[in-house]
Amino acid sequence: MHDSAMNDTHLVRELQRRMALARLSQKRLALMAGLNETAVRDIVTGRSQHPRHDTLQKLANALECTVVDLIDERSGPSAPTGDEAAAFLIISRFDPEADKGTASMSSPGGKPSEMAFQASWLARITTTPVNQLAMITMDGDAMEPTIHAGDSLLVDLTQWSPGSDGIYVMRHNGGIVVKRLSVDPLRQGVVIASDNPAYPDVEPVTLPKLDLVGRVIWVGQRV
Repeated sequence: MHDSAMNDTHLVRELQRRMALARLSQKRLALMAGLNETAVRDIVTGRSQHPRHDTLQKLANALECTVVDLIDERSGPSAPTGDEAAAFLIISRFDPEADKGTASMSSPGGKPSEMAFQASWLARITTTPVNQLAMITMDGDAMEPTIHAGDSLLVDLTQWSPGSDGIYVMRHNGGIVVKRLSVDPLRQGVVIASDNPAYPDVEPVTLPKLDLVGRVIWVGQRV
């Protein structure tokens, strides 16, 4: 069963954040670091709470950072409150590829754009640091009627281990898709579905085989 309390460490959050930004799966990170995939999975999910320093060094080298970056409590600022709440915070935004039912983290020109949110509003939505949030644009109708093509999605990059049901951004068949996940903790399995009944469900997978980018925490729609 997923244990969010055990997983909630700075090392786990920082590994997941850097992997998400680099678009690395656990398998790919293990290959780049020259480590066993099971060992990497145990560290990334928080099962291994005291990894060896040489293991951390290999992970840091693969992620192009230092061990200190991974283990020190240093992260981007959360949305401010009080006198600073009127300020605006910038979140990187990516546009979708022209691929039915998918949403890509890359814009057509390969360059990310940005989107501004008022800090006081963002603080009501999430306490996640802004450098661990991202915007994507939904492409296709796979998630209708919940999410429409062109809707803006705010994604929490720290939530890519599905401790609860919800809408997630995930890598699947070489693309990045938005799907609804239903978790069966007893069987350690996940049902992957589209809200649009015209789309068939994806074959259920086990938790270790999921390759998630993050969880959708807000949807911006036209009226």
